[in-house]
Amino acid sequence: MAEQVQAILERMVDPLRDLRDRGIFSEDEIRSIVERRRQSEYLLQKRAARKADFLRYIEQEILLERLRKLRKQKVMQEYRERIRKGRGNDDEDGAMNGQGNKTHAYQTSGPGDAHIVSNIHFLYQRLLKKFHYPLDVILNYADFAREHKSFHVMSRVYAEGLQHHPREEGLWIQAASFEFFGYVAQDDEKSESTKVVGSSVQNARVLMQRGLRINGKTSQELWLQYFALELHYVMKLQGRKEILEMGVSIDRNNAHEDIREDSNDAAVTKISNTMLLPCQIIYKNAIKSIPNSVIFRLRFVEYCRMFPNTAELESDIIASIEHDFGDSVEAWVARISFAEEKMKARGEKETKGDEGESGTKTSGFLVMPSNCESHEQPAAKKARLNTEDAALALLDQAVDAVPSSKMYLECARYLQSRIQRLIDSQLVGRYIQEDGTEDVSYLMLESENVDMAVRRHSDLLKGLYPRADKNGVRSTSLTMDQVDFLVSDVELEKADKLLGHVTAKSDQNVHLFIRWANLSRQIEEKGLVPTLPPTIILRKGLNATPIHNRNSYLLISTELMKQLIAQGHSPKVTKDLKSIFQKLLITSNGIPMRPFVSGRSNNDGQIEDEVGPHLAETFLAYLKYTIPCNKCSHADNEAVRSIYNGVLFQSNFGKVGLGQTNEETLAMKSFFDTCLHFENKVAAADHDLRSKKELKKQKKQRLSRLYQAAIAFFASGTEDSFLRSVLDSYQREFENMKFGF
Repeated sequence: MAEQVQAILERMVDPLRDLRDRGIFSEDEIRSIVERRRQSEYLLQKRAARKADFLRYIEQEILLERLRKLRKQKVMQEYRERIRKGRGNDDEDGAMNGQGNKTHAYQTSGPGDAHIVSNIHFLYQRLLKKFHYPLDVILNYADFAREHKSFHVMSRVYAEGLQHHPREEGLWIQAASFEFFGYVAQDDEKSESTKVVGSSVQNARVLMQRGLRINGKTSQELWLQYFALELHYVMKLQGRKEILEMGVSIDRNNAHEDIREDSNDAAVTKISNTMLLPCQIIYKNAIKSIPNSVIFRLRFVEYCRMFPNTAELESDIIASIEHDFGDSVEAWVARISFAEEKMKARGEKETKGDEGESGTKTSGFLVMPSNCESHEQPAAKKARLNTEDAALALLDQAVDAVPSSKMYLECARYLQSRIQRLIDSQLVGRYIQEDGTEDVSYLMLESENVDMAVRRHSDLLKGLYPRADKNGVRSTSLTMDQVDFLVSDVELEKADKLLGHVTAKSDQNVHLFIRWANLSRQIEEKGLVPTLPPTIILRKGLNATPIHNRNSYLLISTELMKQLIAQGHSPKVTKDLKSIFQKLLITSNGIPMRPFVSGRSNNDGQIEDEVGPHLAETFLAYLKYTIPCNKCSHADNEAVRSIYNGVLFQSNFGKVGLGQTNEETLAMKSFFDTCLHFENKVAAADHDLRSKKELKKQKKQRLSRLYQAAIAFFASGTEDSFLRSVLDSYQREFENMKFGF
């Protein structure tokens, strides 16, 4: 180990001596550099060398290189100052050679200048080989090579990285980007000797095609970047053509100058189909590899809009989307969402200004080409972007193309979300994104405030529902959505009439009756008179629901029971509740206690979810309703016991507690607790029994039966910590009860 470290340090002697002799580093600083490098090299030579040691060593060398540059600038500045003052040949400034010139102090270059960068390259190469080319190190090494203009090293790094990481699409894109854009000197680096390195479209194409052969079936980004690469190249060729045509036009006769300028402008603003042919081929191959993604195709449209004079190519892409996904609701929704995102991004860009566009990144091909800012073409570019509201225009096309309930429902919910965002921004009191507030200015037209935008969107939404009715499109979900909108717009009477009209038809969903009953109760709470009372509405729903449709029948029955319980005690209500309860017990056999979800297809093939009934909560409410508040009679005893006997012992409803939610389990626990409390404290004594001993025996039997039912119910879910804790509590209470008697 020591011999290897010493050999590496000995190779640094001459460059370090050069840095010392030129006055960039002092003797003590050189000694400190050597000692630090020796310690770092010993860490790297260990058998179990760590990646962090390599990275720390590289970071120290990068900082040292920055210091060397600053020191050299300082030394050269002092030298220029002495030359300016005419004291560059004084004897006290340093040793002279035979011709009277300085030999070291102000030498402009030497082997020490490239020494630190070479050592960093050496460390990166050792790190890559030691740890089998980790991706983060490859990317850092490539950035370092670009920063220090080591372009041959950079090409080798990308090549080795792609050999070890062929599935990393970002690496392919960066390598191809470097080959196409090359390295362009910055403003402070430009000189007569400066030239562009790289800039080979052939090499960039080869890299992108190799990446697509490996990742083409899965990588959307590679296809998109390859598409952008060809668009960049088309813009480059177009720019050259403009320059050549401009030079030719200068030599023309001045008499025909106006005619020639018009023809040249027409030629400039139109790109031939031949030039865009590679882009069209790439797009066709891309959708052949990834055929089922609408968002993927819409991103091609986005890239087209980054370049001027690509309207024809964009229209071809849109035509392919309409042809392949014309009847897909998801495709239209994706297009509408995509259009809104573009509107939002464009609005934010106009708000913030273009201060960030001057410095373009050359990692990838998503940069605006320079000739987009030419004076001949911005009018056509802006005319394509400044549409009124692209998302709403697509929405109008969507309901015409796919007139289904699902499409109308998606469009209605989209408009509702926009209205809600506008209202929220109005409550906050600002339209532009600031302090976490969403920017909604892109939702407003020119010379339009938030109130006007809300009214415009509300009018569109109000016209959407009659439009669906006119086209014969109606579903439960769409009706419920329209009712919710009318209620939010404080048009309760219209919503009441709408539900009455819709539920008058046959084979209607029970959710419509339940929603109508809730709306009727809401109208009554406001002191108004609804079309029908809630109980009558639910009875109509119960009569219209066949009993073989068990889920719907149970749902409407439980809602009717809750509504009757809320009316209070009366002989008629008690009789109705008993009748409905008996039907619930019969119908609920074999139905899981959890509120389940089932699917019902409407005429358009749309699946509408139906949430099952909360039977446990309904039975608990009915049990509490039956237990009298005052003194309990023998008839009350029989009524209460008939309820819990029916639920726990005469049906399959309360047998198993496994798989239930905490809310359902809590409802059943409350049911058991209420039964136990009733038998312990509330139930009236049976006076027909002859002795007190027989009373205790009868009470013990009933309590034991209830405890055993509760233990059996919660024992099925012992894997759940909550059920296990409930089970333990019932077992302890059961033991205490037995010994207490």
